[in-house]
Amino acid sequence: MLLGIDVGNTHTVLGVYTSGRWHAWRVHTNPARTEDEHYILLRTLLEAEGLNQPITGVAICSVVPALEEPLRQLARRWLGCEPLFVSAELDLGIKVDYNPPSSVGADRLANAVAGVHYFGMPVIIVDFGTATTLDAVSREGVYVGGAILPGVELMLESLAGRTARLPRIALEGACQAIGKSTPESLRSGVLLGSVGAIEYLIQQFKQVLGEQARVVATGGLAPRLAPQCPSIQHIEPMLTLEGLRILWERLNREAV
Repeated sequence: MLLGIDVGNTHTVLGVYTSGRWHAWRVHTNPARTEDEHYILLRTLLEAEGLNQPITGVAICSVVPALEEPLRQLARRWLGCEPLFVSAELDLGIKVDYNPPSSVGADRLANAVAGVHYFGMPVIIVDFGTATTLDAVSREGVYVGGAILPGVELMLESLAGRTARLPRIALEGACQAIGKSTPESLRSGVLLGSVGAIEYLIQQFKQVLGEQARVVATGGLAPRLAPQCPSIQHIEPMLTLEGLRILWERLNREAV
């Protein structure tokens, strides 16, 4: 089995790829978690699903530097594997035109690799996470950059934390353009406002990439937001993990 780990600022996705499919779990990111604690967590999740095959490979993309060494030791000490960390220094199969290339988030690179693999070029990837990111790969196979804006949960937390009378609300619930209550008004501004920003950015991207660019969404909030974006053609919850799998197989020259 291949273990894929996608470490985000808020959540970490752990997934194992076996028999042609992913088994994945989303947990809170904890920079203080040790390699031993990661192993206990992993074993608990695997046992709960009856997955007892040995892990033969580990691929990681992380935007939390403090967790890179514990995860490296998890792979080496507990799983007997040398982990693959995604970075712009790898042979990604695409060129990276970014300044500097090392500043591109590893998850964004994994998304780009999977986006090209499944949807061709040019392609636009929208990742709905702590931040909402848009990434673009040109028809020539070049990662040409993207855009970053606050994710919807981050917006809601910021409004609640920095204002005296705006409450913390759940994303679930009625959402209409003209809110009839404070929670509805917050959902309108944050959800529909984000959709408007994303739609505008996609159109701007297409002016550069061409109108034929495919648009794919991923990330924890994609099921909630992507259906409201007419320009998004595909929703792929496992896109980042698939990028890890594609890179691991390509660079190890062996099947999972």
